[in-house]
Amino acid sequence: MKTRWSILLAMLLGVSCSTNNKNSALVITKVVLGTATTDPGPPPVTTCAYDVGSSEFSYAQIDPAANTGGTMGVVVSNNLLDTSTLNPGLRTNSATFHPHQAVADYEVIGGATLTQQLIPVSGSILTGTSGVVLVPFFSPIPATMLSGIIRVSFWIEGTLDDGSQLRTSQREYIFVTCGAAGCNSACL
Repeated sequence: MKTRWSILLAMLLGVSCSTNNKNSALVITKVVLGTATTDPGPPPVTTCAYDVGSSEFSYAQIDPAANTGGTMGVVVSNNLLDTSTLNPGLRTNSATFHPHQAVADYEVIGGATLTQQLIPVSGSILTGTSGVVLVPFFSPIPATMLSGIIRVSFWIEGTLDDGSQLRTSQREYIFVTCGAAGCNSACL
Protein backbone atom coordinates (compact mmCIF):
# COMPACT_ATOMS: atom_id res chain seq x y z
CA MET A 1 0.00 0.00 0.00
CA LYS A 2 2.86 2.39 0.81
CA THR A 3 4.37 1.73 -2.61
CA ARG A 4 1.19 2.94 -4.34
CA TRP A 5 1.18 6.10 -2.27
CA SER A 6 4.84 6.72 -3.08
CA ILE A 7 4.21 6.38 -6.81
CA LEU A 8 1.07 8.52 -6.60
CA LEU A 9 2.94 11.20 -4.64
CA ALA A 10 5.79 11.27 -7.20
CA MET A 11 3.30 11.59 -10.07
CA LEU A 12 1.39 14.37 -8.31
CA LEU A 13 4.64 16.18 -7.58
CA GLY A 14 5.58 16.11 -11.26
CA VAL A 15 2.15 17.32 -12.38
CA SER A 16 1.75 19.93 -9.67
CA CYS A 17 5.11 21.52 -10.43
CA SER A 18 4.10 22.36 -14.00
CA THR A 19 2.29 25.64 -14.60
CA ASN A 20 2.07 27.69 -17.76
CA ASN A 21 4.70 25.61 -19.61
CA LYS A 22 7.09 25.95 -16.68
CA ASN A 23 8.26 23.03 -14.58
CA SER A 24 10.16 23.58 -11.35
CA ALA A 25 10.99 19.89 -10.99
CA LEU A 26 12.85 19.49 -14.32
CA VAL A 27 14.43 22.77 -15.38
CA ILE A 28 16.46 23.54 -18.49
CA THR A 29 19.12 25.78 -16.98
CA LYS A 30 21.28 26.50 -20.03
CA VAL A 31 22.36 25.43 -23.51
CA VAL A 32 26.08 24.71 -23.97
CA LEU A 33 28.33 24.25 -26.96
CA GLY A 34 30.63 21.24 -27.08
CA THR A 35 34.39 21.51 -26.72
CA ALA A 36 36.22 19.81 -29.58
CA THR A 37 39.41 17.80 -29.20
CA THR A 38 41.18 16.22 -32.15
CA ASP A 39 43.27 13.08 -32.07
CA PRO A 40 45.78 13.46 -34.93
CA GLY A 41 45.38 9.78 -35.80
CA PRO A 42 45.82 8.48 -38.40
CA PRO A 43 43.06 9.05 -39.29
CA PRO A 44 42.37 12.29 -37.40
CA VAL A 45 39.25 12.01 -35.23
CA THR A 46 37.44 14.95 -33.58
CA THR A 47 35.34 14.30 -30.48
CA CYS A 48 33.15 16.73 -28.56
CA ALA A 49 32.64 16.99 -24.82
CA TYR A 50 29.59 18.71 -23.31
CA ASP A 51 30.16 19.87 -19.74
CA VAL A 52 27.42 20.75 -17.23
CA GLY A 53 29.73 23.42 -15.80
CA SER A 54 30.31 25.20 -19.11
CA SER A 55 29.04 28.73 -19.57
CA GLU A 56 25.98 29.18 -21.73
CA PHE A 57 26.74 30.12 -25.29
CA SER A 58 24.52 33.12 -26.12
CA TYR A 59 23.82 32.06 -29.71
CA ALA A 60 25.29 29.52 -32.06
CA GLN A 61 26.35 30.03 -35.67
CA ILE A 62 25.47 27.15 -37.94
CA ASP A 63 26.67 26.52 -41.48
CA PRO A 64 23.71 25.16 -43.48
CA ALA A 65 26.00 23.70 -46.14
CA ALA A 66 27.86 21.57 -43.56
CA ASN A 67 24.58 19.89 -42.46
CA THR A 68 26.16 18.47 -39.28
CA GLY A 69 22.96 18.31 -37.22
CA GLY A 70 23.48 21.32 -34.95
CA THR A 71 24.00 19.33 -31.75
CA MET A 72 23.94 21.38 -28.55
CA GLY A 73 24.12 20.26 -24.92
CA VAL A 74 20.93 21.08 -23.04
CA VAL A 75 21.59 21.15 -19.28
CA VAL A 76 18.62 19.83 -17.27
CA SER A 77 18.41 20.08 -13.49
CA ASN A 78 16.41 17.26 -11.85
CA ASN A 79 14.84 18.80 -8.73
CA LEU A 80 12.50 15.88 -8.00
CA LEU A 81 12.51 14.42 -4.51
CA ASP A 82 14.36 11.18 -3.87
CA THR A 83 11.42 8.77 -3.45
CA SER A 84 13.48 6.32 -1.37
CA THR A 85 12.92 8.66 1.59
CA LEU A 86 9.15 8.28 1.20
CA ASN A 87 9.23 4.51 1.56
CA PRO A 88 12.27 3.36 3.54
CA GLY A 89 11.06 -0.26 3.38
CA LEU A 90 11.30 -0.36 -0.39
CA ARG A 91 14.44 1.83 -0.51
CA THR A 92 14.23 2.68 -4.20
CA ASN A 93 14.45 5.97 -5.98
CA SER A 94 12.11 6.16 -8.96
CA ALA A 95 12.72 9.83 -9.79
CA THR A 96 15.61 9.42 -12.26
CA PHE A 97 14.63 11.28 -15.46
CA HIS A 98 15.14 9.47 -18.77
CA PRO A 99 14.64 11.90 -21.69
CA HIS A 100 13.40 10.38 -24.94
CA GLN A 101 12.55 13.34 -27.18
CA ALA A 102 12.80 17.08 -27.54
CA VAL A 103 9.80 18.93 -28.93
CA ALA A 104 10.83 22.06 -30.83
CA ASP A 105 9.20 24.96 -32.64
CA TYR A 106 11.38 26.80 -35.18
CA GLU A 107 10.78 30.43 -36.09
CA VAL A 108 12.85 32.29 -38.65
CA ILE A 109 12.75 35.92 -37.53
CA GLY A 110 10.65 37.65 -40.16
CA GLY A 111 9.94 34.38 -41.97
CA ALA A 112 8.56 30.87 -41.77
CA THR A 113 7.71 28.75 -38.73
CA LEU A 114 7.86 24.99 -38.21
CA THR A 115 6.07 23.65 -35.15
CA GLN A 116 6.09 20.53 -32.97
CA GLN A 117 9.18 18.87 -34.45
CA LEU A 118 10.16 15.69 -32.55
CA ILE A 119 13.88 15.12 -32.00
CA PRO A 120 14.98 11.77 -30.50
CA VAL A 121 17.33 12.06 -27.50
CA SER A 122 18.44 9.77 -24.68
CA GLY A 123 20.20 9.80 -21.35
CA SER A 124 19.58 9.72 -17.60
CA ILE A 125 19.57 12.48 -15.01
CA LEU A 126 19.63 11.36 -11.39
CA THR A 127 17.57 13.03 -8.68
CA GLY A 128 19.21 16.15 -7.27
CA THR A 129 21.73 16.47 -10.11
CA SER A 130 22.11 18.24 -13.43
CA GLY A 131 22.95 16.46 -16.65
CA VAL A 132 23.52 17.23 -20.31
CA VAL A 133 21.06 16.00 -22.94
CA LEU A 134 22.51 16.15 -26.46
CA VAL A 135 19.93 17.58 -28.86
CA PRO A 136 20.64 17.61 -32.62
CA PHE A 137 18.46 20.65 -33.36
CA PHE A 138 18.97 20.47 -37.13
CA SER A 139 18.68 16.73 -37.55
CA PRO A 140 14.93 16.59 -38.27
CA ILE A 141 14.95 20.02 -39.90
CA PRO A 142 17.94 20.50 -42.20
CA ALA A 143 19.53 23.90 -41.68
CA THR A 144 19.34 24.40 -45.46
CA MET A 145 15.55 24.88 -45.06
CA LEU A 146 16.09 27.84 -42.72
CA SER A 147 18.31 30.90 -42.94
CA GLY A 148 19.00 34.02 -40.95
CA ILE A 149 18.15 34.25 -37.25
CA ILE A 150 16.30 31.16 -36.03
CA ARG A 151 14.56 31.08 -32.66
CA VAL A 152 13.97 27.56 -31.35
CA SER A 153 11.47 27.11 -28.49
CA PHE A 154 11.72 23.63 -27.02
CA TRP A 155 11.24 21.29 -24.07
CA ILE A 156 12.33 17.74 -23.38
CA GLU A 157 9.93 14.89 -22.66
CA GLY A 158 10.81 11.68 -20.86
CA THR A 159 9.89 9.17 -18.20
CA LEU A 160 10.83 8.40 -14.63
CA ASP A 161 11.87 4.96 -13.42
CA ASP A 162 8.29 4.30 -12.26
CA GLY A 163 6.91 5.01 -15.76
CA SER A 164 5.57 8.52 -15.06
CA GLN A 165 5.81 10.79 -18.07
CA LEU A 166 7.14 14.30 -17.48
CA ARG A 167 8.53 17.20 -19.46
CA THR A 168 11.03 19.91 -18.64
CA SER A 169 10.48 23.62 -18.55
CA GLN A 170 10.33 25.35 -21.91
CA ARG A 171 13.39 27.19 -23.21
CA GLU A 172 14.29 29.37 -26.19
CA TYR A 173 17.60 29.41 -28.00
CA ILE A 174 18.89 31.40 -30.98
CA PHE A 175 20.81 30.03 -33.96
CA VAL A 176 22.27 32.23 -36.70
CA THR A 177 23.12 30.80 -40.10
CA CYS A 178 26.41 31.81 -41.65
CA GLY A 179 27.59 31.54 -45.22
CA ALA A 180 31.34 31.00 -44.91
CA ALA A 181 32.59 27.42 -44.79
CA GLY A 182 33.86 26.52 -41.34
CA CYS A 183 32.12 29.44 -39.64
CA ASN A 184 30.60 27.19 -37.00
CA SER A 185 32.14 25.12 -34.23
CA ALA A 186 33.41 21.62 -35.05
CA CYS A 187 30.91 20.35 -32.43
CA LEU A 188 27.93 22.00 -34.07
